[in-house]
Amino acid sequence: MSLKHILARPEIVDGITLHPVLVEDYDDFSECSRFLYLSKDAFGETPLTLMDLVLGVYEQLGETVESYLTKICRTFEIITKCSVGFIPGKDLSSFVIDEKYYISEVNYDTIRNIIMKQNLMFEPKKYKDPIVQEWADKVVAVRSKKQGHTTLEDMITTVKAYQGVSYEQISKQSIYQLYADFFRICKIVNFEQSSLFSTVSSEKITIEYFAQNINLFVEGDPYKDVFMDGGFLNQFNKF
Repeated sequence: MSLKHILARPEIVDGITLHPVLVEDYDDFSECSRFLYLSKDAFGETPLTLMDLVLGVYEQLGETVESYLTKICRTFEIITKCSVGFIPGKDLSSFVIDEKYYISEVNYDTIRNIIMKQNLMFEPKKYKDPIVQEWADKVVAVRSKKQGHTTLEDMITTVKAYQGVSYEQISKQSIYQLYADFFRICKIVNFEQSSLFSTVSSEKITIEYFAQNINLFVEGDPYKDVFMDGGFLNQFNKF
């Protein structure tokens, strides 16, 4: 099992160093990075590359060409910690990193996937069957309303209160590290409460081990266990 995510280690693609987003940069990154959620599934059948498709949807996102490209460049600046510019081209457009490396249609998909995984970003799932799609979206919406939405601020205050660290220390953590701390605290508190309850209850109490593995790529996914029967969707192919 790799420790690169919990230790916030960067990854390198074609000479470009991709750093996990820090908590202190979350607002800036969140404001600029909506384009990363766009996958080819959102566009249907097309011969165009994902990067070409992404560059063409600025109006749908309420942006001008200039403001949209500025936000994409800013996203890559946060990730690479380098200056970023854009070079338009008839056949191949590129984002130039530190005046010597390039993000183009050749490596965009790989870089996008790494960024999303580093920062626990989950693209909406798409299903061919419209009834399945509608049902899945409804379940996610109802679940969110029923369980309540835990914000990043809620996670930060929980970690601060439980661990006794300062907000400044938390601000230097990666998003993944914050999520990992928060979910581990929840596991520990649940273990302590279950252990205490088991001493006074006549019912059989299931006590989950506090150091049990937590897969954040599963736990953080809003579509996790969206159907009661986990095998139900196997009969429907995703796009």
